[in-house]
Amino acid sequence: MKVRDSGMPEEDYWESLFDVELTIERFGVGSYTDVAELGCGYGTFSIPIAKVIHGTLHCFDVDPFMVERTWLRAKGLPVRVELRDVFESGFGIKADAVVLFNILHCENPMRLLSLAADAAPNILVTHWQSKQTPRGPRHEIRPTPTQISKWANDCGLEVCDQFELPPWHFGMVLRNQSPIKIRRSTALKIGQ
Repeated sequence: MKVRDSGMPEEDYWESLFDVELTIERFGVGSYTDVAELGCGYGTFSIPIAKVIHGTLHCFDVDPFMVERTWLRAKGLPVRVELRDVFESGFGIKADAVVLFNILHCENPMRLLSLAADAAPNILVTHWQSKQTPRGPRHEIRPTPTQISKWANDCGLEVCDQFELPPWHFGMVLRNQSPIKIRRSTALKIGQ
């Protein structure tokens, strides 16, 4: 499923919008072994993540061009890139962490969080801040940290950390520490 408002600008411009090094550092990505990334795009975060983890990075995207681009950039790194609609078939793997960067403006963020929690105990989230930014989805569908915290709580996840990722993003670490299966009955769309 393609996420609404998810069109990508040119690669160089896209990559200028993030402080990738700061993001990787703030999330402590280097402490993980196997990581899954949904919506790998051009591989903006994929390549730096693959260089610091101790296992395999599993990248998923629904756009064949993005899958091909990330695969080409990842040559020689422990990266597996797959064309996969996670909403339809789940992640299909178990990992230490799932990366959900700039994707929770999807139509069913709680389902996505539940699918991520099924794949890993740690969920790393970034999103565009609510202020004016040079890119990003429409403001009415941008989730705030408060919204994400509520969704996480409703899915049985705990917010372990929250921080700014200047100049235009914020980050959150969510954790599933409960042995209880994530509730699937809660399906909420943005705006509800």
